[in-house]
Amino acid sequence: MPDASSNNQPPAGDDRNLVIVDEDFVNADAEDRLWLFWERNKGTIVRTTTAVVVGILGYLAFYFWNEARKDAIGEEYTACQDESARRAFAGRHPGEPSAAVAMIEVGDDLKKANKFAEAAKAYDEASRLAGLAGKAPAVNALGVRARLYSALSLQETGDPKASAAIAAVADDVSAPETLRGFAMLTLANIAIAKGDAATASKWLNTMDKRLRAGHVWKSDKEMLVQSEPALLAPAAK
Repeated sequence: MPDASSNNQPPAGDDRNLVIVDEDFVNADAEDRLWLFWERNKGTIVRTTTAVVVGILGYLAFYFWNEARKDAIGEEYTACQDESARRAFAGRHPGEPSAAVAMIEVGDDLKKANKFAEAAKAYDEASRLAGLAGKAPAVNALGVRARLYSALSLQETGDPKASAAIAAVADDVSAPETLRGFAMLTLANIAIAKGDAATASKWLNTMDKRLRAGHVWKSDKEMLVQSEPALLAPAAK
């Protein structure tokens, strides 16, 4: 008579003998418990690990793509050798600091060619582009430089608003000291050209008050004072 217990055995190849039962691992060691955990959660673990790896690779891919993009933009900017190329470059890359630099160079070339009205417009565009490029100190300096040179170009055209625009840079505490000092010195020279010694003295005194003692324009200021005896008298406060 066949053994009755044989009827309780699953047929060969039946996976039911692989079912994991917690009670079988009550006294299991750490290795067995780790195996149990893996068998139960391997699908989730694999999916999660894959997602993390893909995320890291995605981040690295973006980082190196962005670095390569910066290099490519730098090479593209360097290749610009004339006004049209620089204008086109600035138009393609608004929000990049190099776009503002390109338009400043356009303005500088126009200013050298005595095309002051056109230069002022180019500087204004550079200022706008610098505003799109962020708030970093170097970017802010680009914007201030563009604003100042736009005002200086307008001064050359006789625009009555130019002096106020230069004064705005002189009074801008966020502007680099070199540019603020140059604006103050320029305003002093403009006042002297008009025979207004009091206003000239005011701006020279402002240089002493608002700039460091050894600022870069100190010798120019002293030479101006020596050349104009009227400036030796202290300005009224």
